[in-house]
Amino acid sequence: MQINGEIIVGIDGSRTCREAAAWALKEARHHGVGVRLVSVVRPAEPGAEPTAEARAKAQESLDAVSAKLRELLPDSPFDAVLEAGDPAEVLAGMSERAGLVVIGQHGSDQATGGRIGTISSGLPGHALCPALVYRETQASEFDSADAHVTGGGGVVVGQDTSDYAGVAALDAASYAARTGVELTIVVVTTPLADDARARAQTEFDMAWLRSQVPGLRVRTEFVEGDPVDVLTERSADADLLVMGKRGLGRFTSMRVQLGRTSSEVLNSARCSLLLVPFRDDPALEHRRTAD
Repeated sequence: MQINGEIIVGIDGSRTCREAAAWALKEARHHGVGVRLVSVVRPAEPGAEPTAEARAKAQESLDAVSAKLRELLPDSPFDAVLEAGDPAEVLAGMSERAGLVVIGQHGSDQATGGRIGTISSGLPGHALCPALVYRETQASEFDSADAHVTGGGGVVVGQDTSDYAGVAALDAASYAARTGVELTIVVVTTPLADDARARAQTEFDMAWLRSQVPGLRVRTEFVEGDPVDVLTERSADADLLVMGKRGLGRFTSMRVQLGRTSSEVLNSARCSLLLVPFRDDPALEHRRTAD
C-alpha cells in the first residue's frame, strides 16, 4: 500500500471507528505519516450551527478514542479535531490532501444527507485518495501494538486488464508482503468472456507483481459468475479486499467513479475493503498486456 500523506480517520463514537483508528495509527507508524482523527458534527438543519450538546457528544467520542490510542501506542502522535457540516462532504474535502481516508463500515451516523449521501456508502466513491472501509472482527486491534488483527485469510484483490485494477493490485501486493500474508488474485470469468486472454493476463500480472514486490506470495483464482457475488463471497474468508476505482472527481457520480461492481461490493463486503483510485504509477510501464 502506498500512503504519501496524512491518514484521516472518521470518528463517530462507534466501536468500529475506534478499531479503525487503531488500524490507522499502526499503518501510519509504518509509513511515517501523521494521523488526524476527525469527528464531524452535523447541524440539525442546513446552514445552522450544531448544538452545544451535539458538539459535546462528539468531543467525548474523540477524547475516548484518543485515550485508548495513547495507551496502545504512546509514542505515536496524532491530531484530533472537531468539524461541523455534512460528515461525508467534510471528509471528502479533506481527502484532497490526504494519503488515506479510513472509516468504519457500521458507524452511528448513517443518515442520508448532503450531496454525497451516507458516510460508509458515499464517501469512498468521492474520496480523492484511497479509502479504507474498516470492518471489525472478533479480535481487537487494541490487542497488539505491533501488528494488525488477522484471521489468516490474507489479502484478496479483484483483477482485470484495466490500469486502475493494476494500481490496486500493486497496493494489495505491497500490503500483503509487508504483513506477511498471501495475496489472492481473483479473476471473474463469464461464459462469453475471452477466458484465454484473462488467464494469460493474470500470468503476466503475477510475474509483474513479483518483480515489483520482493517476497510476495501470490496465487490466482478463476471463478465463473457475477463479479459482485464472487467478490462478496470471497471476502468472507479474507482479512482485506482491495479494488480499484477510476477516481474522476469528488462530486462526479459515485457509480461512475466506482463502477457497478465496486459500488455494490462496498455494501456487501464481509471484510475490510480498500478502494484505490487510479494514479499514474511508474510501475505500470512494466506491466505487460496480453494481446
